[in-house]
Amino acid sequence: MTQEERKSIMYAQGRANALALQEKAPDMTGTELNAADSDIPSFKAAVANKNMLERKAGFVCQSSAGRVVRLVQPYDSTIYTQEPEELPAQWGFAWSTDPAKALPFVALATSPYNKGDCCTEGSKVYRSTMDNNVWSPSAYPKGWEEVNV
Repeated sequence: MTQEERKSIMYAQGRANALALQEKAPDMTGTELNAADSDIPSFKAAVANKNMLERKAGFVCQSSAGRVVRLVQPYDSTIYTQEPEELPAQWGFAWSTDPAKALPFVALATSPYNKGDCCTEGSKVYRSTMDNNVWSPSAYPKGWEEVNV
């Protein structure tokens, strides 16, 4: 088998995995989605491939900051070209309960952290102790517990 044939097979398998994940994504938790992040396309690649007006609500991708996001409301991505972090009405964030997948805290009223979801602040990892948590660990320490990774 040639190197080109191997590449073609690997590309086809990767595409099949990504399509299968998109089918299951609406029923997956944030933790499950973050665990499958290798099968989730980047936001930039997704936009380059198809306008977000043509995608169904529930489509998942990764922002340039590495956050797994779900499309809440299709929109014209040729007009609104910002990253998902700057378009909270269009995107919902899928937080993970896995401390190893924790990313820096983002304050979004449209995507609060729920009990068990993890984030980082400074060099520490935190787990939310309550649902609908929109406050950072430093702003509301009672809403978070430090996690040793």
